[in-house]
Amino acid sequence: MTSEKILVKKLSKGEIKAFDQLFELYSSKLYAFAMKYLKSDVDAEGLVQEVFIKVWKKREELDSNKSFKSYLFTIAFNQIKKQFEKRQLIYGMVDALAPELADNSTERGIFYRSVLHQVIDLLNELPEKKRKIFEMSRFEGLPSKEIAQRIGLAPKTIDNQISEVIHYLKDRVDISEIAVLLLIFLVV
Repeated sequence: MTSEKILVKKLSKGEIKAFDQLFELYSSKLYAFAMKYLKSDVDAEGLVQEVFIKVWKKREELDSNKSFKSYLFTIAFNQIKKQFEKRQLIYGMVDALAPELADNSTERGIFYRSVLHQVIDLLNELPEKKRKIFEMSRFEGLPSKEIAQRIGLAPKTIDNQISEVIHYLKDRVDISEIAVLLLIFLVV
């Protein structure tokens, strides 16, 4: 039996040492894989963490006879796909709200796009729960009450989280007339 299979077997029994060893073995490879597609340190590091969190949560279901490496990279690929789908949703919404953004040929459109990328990067730096609350509110158009029911928090907590994200974005985005307009499209 290979050392990887032994580690997977131990991990499936909840041994943290085995988890740590598998993390050491594969985290840098997963990071490189994620960087190839996501082109962002923050996103790549987050993806590695998400993959290993999923592995830990599903550790009891692991099959030591199947390729652990393939399992990891399948999870990573699916997470990357979700991130691209989320980005497409955001771009589609912004294009619908401000059609001039769709025209990449103008200086104004190019500037809007760069600010949008800055905002998306900032959103991706947020803790997952806070980011999800903000996305449900602003991108899915859900009211605070519905978000609160889905997540299991008080509506006032949801409002506070959204307000914190708005302040976070305003403090970090290069503020100019055009950037303020973009923020209005995204956060008001």
